[in-house]
Amino acid sequence: MKNINFKFIGILLLVVLALGSCKKWIDPNVNISPDAPPEADISTILSYAEVNMAYNTVGGNDLARVTAIWMQYIAGMARQSRAEQNYLWYNSDDNNLWASNYSTTMADLKKIIEKADAKIAGAPADQTVGHVYKGIAEVLLANALGVTTDVWGDIPYSQAFQGSTNLQPGFDSQEKIYTTIQDMLTDAISNLRLTTSTAQRDFIYGGDAALWTEAAWALKARYALHLSKIDPANAYKNALAMIDSGAIASNADDLQFVFSGMPYSNPFFNFEYERGDVQMHSTLIDTLIGRQDPRLPAYADPSGPDFIGAGFGYTGDGSEIAWPGVAVAYEASPVQFITYTELLFIKAEAKLKIGTGTYPMSEVKNDLVAAVTASMDKWGVYDATYMTFYDAAIQAIPDAAVDVIFTEIMRQKWIAMYCQLEAYNDWRRTNNVIALTANPDGVKVEIPRRYPYPVDEVTYNSNTPVVADIWQRVWWDKAK
Repeated sequence: MKNINFKFIGILLLVVLALGSCKKWIDPNVNISPDAPPEADISTILSYAEVNMAYNTVGGNDLARVTAIWMQYIAGMARQSRAEQNYLWYNSDDNNLWASNYSTTMADLKKIIEKADAKIAGAPADQTVGHVYKGIAEVLLANALGVTTDVWGDIPYSQAFQGSTNLQPGFDSQEKIYTTIQDMLTDAISNLRLTTSTAQRDFIYGGDAALWTEAAWALKARYALHLSKIDPANAYKNALAMIDSGAIASNADDLQFVFSGMPYSNPFFNFEYERGDVQMHSTLIDTLIGRQDPRLPAYADPSGPDFIGAGFGYTGDGSEIAWPGVAVAYEASPVQFITYTELLFIKAEAKLKIGTGTYPMSEVKNDLVAAVTASMDKWGVYDATYMTFYDAAIQAIPDAAVDVIFTEIMRQKWIAMYCQLEAYNDWRRTNNVIALTANPDGVKVEIPRRYPYPVDEVTYNSNTPVVADIWQRVWWDKAK
């Protein structure tokens, strides 16, 4: 046994000596490639963050498709989509969305801001570069926070993104998150005004600081409007002021991500290509047909000679049901973050709610017509004859019929926000003024009002708030 022990000790000493001598003869940079930097460049992180935000955070199927089913643009025909149409939505269903928002989209945007701050603290030539990247990242991060809080309510932010130093971050109240969003967009505007540089690898605006500034003002207006139930006196006034400060002023300047087509395709297209669970809902199809709306062929592709949607309880094989169209479900269909059309609807609603003492009803009606026109222009289906008749019909509504005009503004906005989260936000914010009927076959005959906290967060973060069910309201969705 002693011989064995001595042999073992001898071998161990040889290993120790060998390891100690490695410092003398092994190049510590031997495994570092000069063509593969140890940390990604700020422009590379930006491009990756934009793609992920478009594919998952804003346009992702766990967000845009699910809320579009609830808003009756599209019908869940089979498997998970049928379950979602029946309001079966569990905390395991949104796990991937939460993880993608935090571990990829927002983590990357925070990294850009960190790198940009380092540049701003450096030489003058680096400072202007830092300002443009920080401004862009702040615009996108504010939007990502808005998307996340609007479906979950209270979310981690001030204690998030600390890695292993804090694996159970606290949750900021939605009220605090909304303050953070506005402050971040204000700072973004300041950074974008301080720069003379153009960001590289920006797939959205080509690094143009002026266009990103327009987008920042547009998002400020949206998130101001969301507080119309909490603080109507200021919500509408603030939203108008933010638009007038320099928000997006044409369809050409919309904040959106356009995919190039296969293999880099729109997420809704990929879902349909792989699964085909979703076709058109009769609520949207019948609305467009009833109004003879020119957007119908942009929104849907018929399966036969006629446009037909599937209603609740549909039991056919789907062979006659229309499919989502070029506006949302083709390879290169855009994922819209915020658009000129949306801002025109915000203007019409805000002026109506502020009242004729400040804004004449003629302005409200003109903004409504302009919003519908912009929506049709965006999809290349503008019809001058149709819009002449529509304009005349709107102008003929008595100015005193405020409720009628408000309902028409929101119904037209619902049409224009096809398959966008903002339609779901409007539905909650306006107490279903467009009168969507809940699915009678749902587990509860009531459209859900939120997402459940994901199972991983509930399991591993003891700070996760307790939510009764998906019909519990978020902070700004105040009950009557």
